[in-house]
Amino acid sequence: MVFPWVVSDSELGDLHKHCYRCFNTNKCKGDLDACKIISCRNNCPARFHLCKETEHLLLCYKEYIPCPNTQYGCSASLQRQKVPSHLPTCPANIIACTQEWNRWPLFCKERFKTIPFRLKNPQAARGDLDLELALRDQRLAGELFKVPRKTKLALRNNLTRRHPALPLPQHSTRKSTRQDRTATTLKDIVKLEVSDDTAVGPQYGIAKLFLKQQETQQRRWQEDVEKAILRTGQPVPKKYWEYDEMMKGNIHNHCAYCVDRNCVRKPDFQGDTSDTYSCSVVDCPFECGARLHHCKAFEHRMICANFEEEGEFDWILKDRIMKKRKAVKQKPEKPFPALLVGASVEPRIPLKTRKSTKPPPPPPPPTDLHRTVRFDIRVETVTRLQQKPRAMYTFICGQDLRRDQWEHHCKNVHNDIHGGLNNWLVARCPLSIYGCGFSYSRLYPGLNPENKVVFSEFSESFGIQPAPEQIRPSQDTDQTLDQLPVEILQIIFFKLDSWTLCQVSLTSRYLREVCASLLDRKGCVSLQWERTREEGQERRGWEVAYKRWFFSGHFDPVLTWGFNPGGKVSEHLKVCPYNDRVEHRSVDKTTPESRNFMAALEAKIKLKRDSEWFIQ
Repeated sequence: MVFPWVVSDSELGDLHKHCYRCFNTNKCKGDLDACKIISCRNNCPARFHLCKETEHLLLCYKEYIPCPNTQYGCSASLQRQKVPSHLPTCPANIIACTQEWNRWPLFCKERFKTIPFRLKNPQAARGDLDLELALRDQRLAGELFKVPRKTKLALRNNLTRRHPALPLPQHSTRKSTRQDRTATTLKDIVKLEVSDDTAVGPQYGIAKLFLKQQETQQRRWQEDVEKAILRTGQPVPKKYWEYDEMMKGNIHNHCAYCVDRNCVRKPDFQGDTSDTYSCSVVDCPFECGARLHHCKAFEHRMICANFEEEGEFDWILKDRIMKKRKAVKQKPEKPFPALLVGASVEPRIPLKTRKSTKPPPPPPPPTDLHRTVRFDIRVETVTRLQQKPRAMYTFICGQDLRRDQWEHHCKNVHNDIHGGLNNWLVARCPLSIYGCGFSYSRLYPGLNPENKVVFSEFSESFGIQPAPEQIRPSQDTDQTLDQLPVEILQIIFFKLDSWTLCQVSLTSRYLREVCASLLDRKGCVSLQWERTREEGQERRGWEVAYKRWFFSGHFDPVLTWGFNPGGKVSEHLKVCPYNDRVEHRSVDKTTPESRNFMAALEAKIKLKRDSEWFIQ
């Protein structure tokens, strides 16, 4: 119990002394300076003194308050009790998907080290999910060349050493327009960035911290090695930087300055210093015509025109290639003999123009659908925290989703669709590596076999295309969707998912305005920042340029997947032009040729047995 004489006036504030300690409003006597008892104006069951109304509104669960994400763009005003249910669907409560996948460039020496043969892309057609995703990644890789070098260096790390993860942040690749007020911002960024001509080292961004850690680790390791050598009683060998400039590359002093192709100086193996030592002169192993000292053969490869870097599996075919070269050199070319003396002989038909038994290739796809793919359409699975190869590209999903949409997005898109792109969701012909373009969808979403997964190039996301429903023909055939009232269209569009609304908004301006009226309930909002400068000062800052409203790439969750009837691949192989079948036939032993062959074989076997018996 709090006595009224213990509380000071400053602690009471706007409350009366009696009201400060009165909580049982049903038995309140109203003595001293008590005010009247009232009920909450929001129709909640609470009763309190009039002076406590302001404090009660801070806790009343029926009081209308703005959304906690108001500063992030949400403009909703709702009761306090509905805030927990609103936050998962709040348009400003968005999550950026950070799922990653990796791709090899199609022609890459580092890729050929793991694959011993040149595996090309299959002959895919527009609409195939793996091809559409590869084209999307290729467009993102094209944006990388528009970014200044300093920005790319700042975004690298020890996991992505050459190519940073794509897509890059929007402020680094976004073009300036008059609507978003970014022209001034981009001009300021250009002044601070380094051009591609400037030599920039690993002193920016995350690479700077990683470089310091590597230097510290190397210094500690070197100290441990030197202490271990000193304990053995032997002197510590010289460091690499302690040698002469010409000795750092294991090149002798005489050989470094010698340019005589016919140098006859003999090697001196007993000399104590490197000045008296030289190696023999050899020919270039790649047959470019150069003659040089043996110690400079490694450096000569950098400028040799015939040098080709060997792959990891080239040693398998090295002996065969050398035997073929020797056979070509030793075997002289014989002239084609003439049938008659003085008669002219036509030249031989080259191999490329001869008739072969190979099946003719299929006709190329139409020109409007054909696009060159520079990436491997097969997705590589490398863990996110593992160091990627230098030539490999890493791509990020980067889609902005509401918090309630993120769970199903990860399951349906990244687990089901991305995980099934490598010949599971989309099955291809086993002979696709030879050029066959046959493919079919092995799985379909939902229960209707006519449902299919599609890829939207505009939103760069996957979606579900439902089966077309059979509609009865009506008398008024000229009526279109644009002619319906706005109220009916809002009711129809409210039942669509975000991905479908995004596609509908691209059809016409009228439908785009109708879809925009549902952004606060079905869409997302994010803040777009720009860099500004205060007038009369050099101090720079950031401010919100505008709020971007958009529909996410989320579609209705797919709870079940169905299998299309099998056997399509086996039926295709019967007519596949690349399936060179071999027919096995049994020999008819009743023919005269077969009887003569068996008789000759028996006679030869008998002769061999008699000769073995005679030798014994």
